[in-house]
Amino acid sequence: MMPISDPVAFIESRYGVRLKRVSRDEYAGPCVYCGGQDRFHVWQRGNFWCRPGPGHCGRSGWLDELDDAPKPTPEQLLEWRVAELERKQAETDRRLSVLEQMHQCTDHLHYHENLNTCVQAVDYWLAEGMTAATIHDRRLGFCLSCPTMPGYASYTIPVMASGKLYNIRHRIANPPNGGKYRPHVAGLPAMLYNADDLLAEGGRILILEGEKKSIVVSQETGLPNIATMGKQSFKPEWAGKLARFQQVYVCFDPDAKEQAYQTARLFGARGRVMSLHVKADDFFTRCNGTADGFMDYVRTARPV
Repeated sequence: MMPISDPVAFIESRYGVRLKRVSRDEYAGPCVYCGGQDRFHVWQRGNFWCRPGPGHCGRSGWLDELDDAPKPTPEQLLEWRVAELERKQAETDRRLSVLEQMHQCTDHLHYHENLNTCVQAVDYWLAEGMTAATIHDRRLGFCLSCPTMPGYASYTIPVMASGKLYNIRHRIANPPNGGKYRPHVAGLPAMLYNADDLLAEGGRILILEGEKKSIVVSQETGLPNIATMGKQSFKPEWAGKLARFQQVYVCFDPDAKEQAYQTARLFGARGRVMSLHVKADDFFTRCNGTADGFMDYVRTARPV
């Protein structure tokens, strides 16, 4: 048989289920055989697998071999749709509850106070390019044991917007297996750092990759900017938040040019990609860059 060009559309249109993306090329949803929720995994290559477990069939194979799968009844379709809506609502309620906890949290102030007794932590922030005034204004801090990675010390960056705390980003001091950053509480939604700059005056704004870069660029240039929590984390629906700006400059790390162009394209003719050959904070802290030098890269940014 011919290979199936769009496995997700094939499953959703033929069997009436809805699949959600769980990784770059993997989707999951109710099994078309046994109905097990979120057990049926489909890959873009066209293969599938129902993860084994109580009441689950554990079948695997290729989608073009699914001819013998029973068609769901209208009652089953309705049951699956209701279960999907209930899961989405439960996830929304959980995230709202976690955010409300963060709004009431004052841990970032305690972490900032830790700098009074930890000279090494102050030295870290200074070495990262932050001035004493920036360390104070941003309430940067130090945590002896990261709440979501206990036993590991971390340097802390509060994520604020409109005076409310939304997260505390923990930069693990000595991560064991990569993954340098951890959230303060598990399950917090992704958001933009320095979001108050979305209200800044002026016709341009920068999108940077990472909180430290945003802090250093703000300190050294005064340019309005926001930062993602990684090169893959800018959500298309966020583009509307930048509608008031005439130009949007994307300045990701040198190894993320493709992601930078993908993000810039969300803004059409207003999108620009900066060709900075080092990380934005390293430009100032390790390459002795100046604000005027950085502005040269802004002026020569490529439109998309």
